[in-house]
Amino acid sequence: MGELSHMDVPRALRILILGPPRTKKNHGRIVTGKRVKLLPSEQFAKWNQSAQMQLAKYRASANAKLPLTAPVRVTAHIYRDRATGDAVNYYQAIADALQEGRIILNDSLIVSWDGSRLLKDAVRPRIEMWVVEETA
Repeated sequence: MGELSHMDVPRALRILILGPPRTKKNHGRIVTGKRVKLLPSEQFAKWNQSAQMQLAKYRASANAKLPLTAPVRVTAHIYRDRATGDAVNYYQAIADALQEGRIILNDSLIVSWDGSRLLKDAVRPRIEMWVVEETA
């Protein structure tokens, strides 16, 4: 058997985002001007701002070259403050945050959400996630 190089070992990141998760789709805002724009809800914008600050701290302390550029699988345990919203909308919000936060190059690199769960923790809402590069 040949030796494994560091290039053969998939990178795995464990990321924690504190605060009540929010989706982009619900309660969107319509802004008019020269053009009509549909903006995410204020709740999502607030969550995303907090998530981006947390991801920036993670990125600065991570011992990994980021953003990841290979296909990844994400497992997200989404602890909501209340049992509302659907999984797909949470996945989309998380994927967009990972891309904007430069954890992954593009959210189209996410090939699986296997093991992800919607849970409830009104006392300590958060997202615990694992982002793992796919191996060939």
